[in-house]
Amino acid sequence: MFHQHRRKYFFGIGIGFLVLSVAIFYLLFSRPAQGAVSIDSVFPNAPWAKPLPNLPPLAGVGEVRAENCGKCHTEIYAEWKTSTHANALSDLQFQSELSKSSSPRWLCLNCHTPVANQRETLVNYLQNGDYRTPIEEPNPNFDPKMKAEAVTCAVCHVRLDEQGRSYVLGANGKTNPPHPIKIDPDKLRNRCLDCHNANYVLDDQLVCAFKTGNELEQQGNSHGKLACGSCHMGEVQRKFVKSELNTPVRTAHKHSFIGGGVPKKFDLYEKQIPGGYRTGLNIQPIEWKKIGNNLEYSVSFKNEKAAHNIPTGDPERFLLLKAFVLDTKGEKVFSKEIKFGQEWEWYPKARLVSDTRILPGETKIWKENILVTDKTPSKLVFEIYHVRLKEANAEHMRKNSISVSNNLKDKISHIENHYPFSSLIHKEEIDLNLRKNKVYSPEELIRISKTRKGE
Repeated sequence: MFHQHRRKYFFGIGIGFLVLSVAIFYLLFSRPAQGAVSIDSVFPNAPWAKPLPNLPPLAGVGEVRAENCGKCHTEIYAEWKTSTHANALSDLQFQSELSKSSSPRWLCLNCHTPVANQRETLVNYLQNGDYRTPIEEPNPNFDPKMKAEAVTCAVCHVRLDEQGRSYVLGANGKTNPPHPIKIDPDKLRNRCLDCHNANYVLDDQLVCAFKTGNELEQQGNSHGKLACGSCHMGEVQRKFVKSELNTPVRTAHKHSFIGGGVPKKFDLYEKQIPGGYRTGLNIQPIEWKKIGNNLEYSVSFKNEKAAHNIPTGDPERFLLLKAFVLDTKGEKVFSKEIKFGQEWEWYPKARLVSDTRILPGETKIWKENILVTDKTPSKLVFEIYHVRLKEANAEHMRKNSISVSNNLKDKISHIENHYPFSSLIHKEEIDLNLRKNKVYSPEELIRISKTRKGE
């Protein structure tokens, strides 16, 4: 009996020592370091401040990669591969910005690779609450294949249930997929603005000013209850999955996410119109009259289809309007440009100087009265460009391309050959003698844009 009690006694001591050891280990190694401040405290109620939690394999599918979704959702997957979302990480302009020493990489990546599975390290705390000193922890669930997919299917469509298991968030039910699914279209509708309404000030020069959601709210009900997908994910009648699975044709949505019509690569121009691109502007034919040596024109255009400002998103985007007059030899006798967009002063402190963007429902009019005395005007040409990258910024990127990874140096040092700076979204020509005009078709505009280099 004595030995039996002694064994129980020492067994109890052993268990107690083990519990104490685990507790000490947790206190020493698992708790935040001294001075660590949680992300939630620094950026409260900011969905862009942290990636989605790790998403384990989905029952019936496997790893929550787009390539696995595409085994059944073949048509949707093919559209997504041509999208801005799929190219959000490889985007040369983004990679150039990410390479800057001042870049808060961990924060920027939360929108360009928004799932924890895609991150080599995770940041849950900042030293002393300073965004410049993130406390990075190795991520044992890092998936390099999923990282390359950037804004992948799971960003919108996979979530965790109460038991920590992955399920698909869907908008349309009445089928029996091989994976768990919950139907909640409202959650899907509202997901876009987690990134597309990310606006904050980190310090004097580092400002993120994506305010599309704010712009939508400011318009109230003037466009009804529109969500981003109302325009950017056009409805299409088709099967959700490949034909051999014998599912019904239903109302689905395109997943090309075309946006403003300036793709991330030149070879994606041909996908813009099939993907659903259309300008939000209603552009009226040019009104003009010629009296002696005077030529007067007036151009009217309205933000008729977008429930946000045009342009929206990146504050450095703008519309560039060009008008020029040609003589009978095709030589320019007059030219003028105007811009509609934001003007920012970035140094010594970032601030918005002016904003001439076109509000929803707003009409802009550009008038000019030209005196042409030495040559006879023969043709009036009017063009509108959506500019994403100015030549001045591109030159800065070229000069600093040494700081990017080796596989990107050559592309960024010759960025005009790989990355569209702008797209031609409208062109009209008027023969002043024959009084005939030509408005270029969307297909013609795409062909012109595909061959342009630089701004």
